[in-house]
Amino acid sequence: MENDISQQKNLKTKHLLGYAAYPFFSLFGALTWAWRNMYFALIGININLLSTAQTIARFVDLAVAIIAGGVIEKVRLRIFGGGKYRPWLFIFIFVITFGIIISFNDLAPGNDAIHFIVVLIGALCVSVSMTFIGAAQFGLVPMFAGASQVDRTRLTTWNYRITTVATIFTSATGAYMLTWFGTLFKPPMNYTVMSSSFAFFYLVGGFILLHTAKPFDPPQDIKPGGPGAPEVKVADMVKAVTTNSQLLIYLLASMFNQIGMLIGMNIIIYFWQLVIPYTHGISPSDSFPGLYTIAQTTTTVTNLVFSMIGPEVGKKLGKDRALWVGMLFGSFSATLNFFFGSRYWLFYVGINMIGMFAGSLSAGFGINYALDCGEYGLWKTGQDHRLVIMSMNTLPGKIAGILGGFVMFALAAIGFDSQAVQAASAAGGIPAFVDDAFVRNYMVLMMGIPAVCRLIAAILIRFFYKIKDADARMYAAENQARREAAAAAAAAAAGGSGE
Repeated sequence: MENDISQQKNLKTKHLLGYAAYPFFSLFGALTWAWRNMYFALIGININLLSTAQTIARFVDLAVAIIAGGVIEKVRLRIFGGGKYRPWLFIFIFVITFGIIISFNDLAPGNDAIHFIVVLIGALCVSVSMTFIGAAQFGLVPMFAGASQVDRTRLTTWNYRITTVATIFTSATGAYMLTWFGTLFKPPMNYTVMSSSFAFFYLVGGFILLHTAKPFDPPQDIKPGGPGAPEVKVADMVKAVTTNSQLLIYLLASMFNQIGMLIGMNIIIYFWQLVIPYTHGISPSDSFPGLYTIAQTTTTVTNLVFSMIGPEVGKKLGKDRALWVGMLFGSFSATLNFFFGSRYWLFYVGINMIGMFAGSLSAGFGINYALDCGEYGLWKTGQDHRLVIMSMNTLPGKIAGILGGFVMFALAAIGFDSQAVQAASAAGGIPAFVDDAFVRNYMVLMMGIPAVCRLIAAILIRFFYKIKDADARMYAAENQARREAAAAAAAAAAGGSGE
């Protein structure tokens, strides 16, 4: 029987906008982050040294991702007015701002040891901050929405759509803004000034979210004689994750899917900087920022349309079907571009849109997949480890980041040389190592391997993930009813004892 509580619509537009504020402004804050490898190449960092520092940071962040949910559950901070999640947001929006700024500062030109330390510190600040901020954002979803599946999906869908709008602006203007900064400051200083300026958008979005979350995340004072900090045992956390079959399937599929995405993201800039100039016989400057900006603007504007249509189609398909269908078509898109993308840049852009629309089918649900797994675990065991389980949602991305990061080593193995890129960039030409063999191997890395990974992810969700929309509604409604009954019983017992 349908439970009305799961279909209630209580959140106002200001709540939806406030929740989406941080992801929206963080895209402006990270405007140059996607180009950090270009910056590192410009200042002459050895690619193997760079990859080693980034890999170490990812392993540390992986460990942090495992414990972040438990730390937030157990530790109650009193700063910034207290609350369960807001203090963590307050701390880490400053840490991530610092991480962006330091990453784009060449503190000791030509000093490999200092370069290594700066890359490592910057990567750790950014990745660890994203882990804690993400966990806090995830935890706020059920606090904002309660058991309402409608409001939970509204939060994540608005979050997706609003960040898509920001992506359009950053994609359309980012390269040209960097070029404009280059007219004021000689490269690579243009990266430094731009990243330092835009990093403060993290603070803007963070404080808007902090303000919006205040009534939903009130201070939880721990007074003498009152309830203590919640006991979150490591064994319970491990058990909550390892015995939740649906969570494990979702995490494994998500990991394969994100490996496919991150491999391409890590090296996509070289597609426009090296591959397209070579295969199309044009100058690198015509390709980047020229064709790159056209492609990014076209795809992001189209993605805005998809963000309006895709989630509605996804709702009709259901969460699980929207997820595996999206993964399957993402694999199909990558396969086509593996064969044809390097030869026809317009074809690459058009086919990439198939994958974008496929991703939009499930993007509106966001963290609700992991939250459904958490509600399932609570319904099954009676133990509330939803935040711990939701914080595991970042784990596939961390693992994928580590594995996907090895693509930089693979890139070096097929002939990529950052010093040759630096020299060719100064001369306005293409490095000598770029030939037919390099292009073929590059497309295997950027499209071939991701296509296989995303196909595996689709198979896992299609045949092994069992939580349907009706199940998710039932788990959430029954869990809330149990909590309310327990609270009423505790109140009655306290009243009967004269307290």
